[in-house]
Amino acid sequence: MSQLLSKKELLRQIKAFLSDPEKGISHNHFADLCGISETLLKEVFVYERLPMSETVQLRVNKGYAHWKAGNVRIMQRPDRTRYVDYRRDPKPVIEPSMGLKVTSGGIKLKIGPRNRHDYSDPSLDDQLRG
Repeated sequence: MSQLLSKKELLRQIKAFLSDPEKGISHNHFADLCGISETLLKEVFVYERLPMSETVQLRVNKGYAHWKAGNVRIMQRPDRTRYVDYRRDPKPVIEPSMGLKVTSGGIKLKIGPRNRHDYSDPSLDDQLRG
């Protein structure tokens, strides 16, 4: 399992994850995976009305790590309802990527495969702001 993210970093990554329209999992199923309610997930990470407790931090960190590693998938029953299921063999979603990275020497091109569900790299806009 991955390391525990700080509250600030977890908030940044989950906010980016939840705002991605192609994340592959609904807010309701992600909250179910984490073991919290969808309302609490949105109040803490989307609207930022509630502070993040240690319990929420641990649960969301663990659920996000499982999703990022490809340990879970969304399945569909014959009655067309969906649910979260754990895989025996993890299959993370890897995609080719090309991006820019700000370094002390200037802006460099960053090319190579990356995990589709990993939001740990800051966006170019975040990097330019410092």
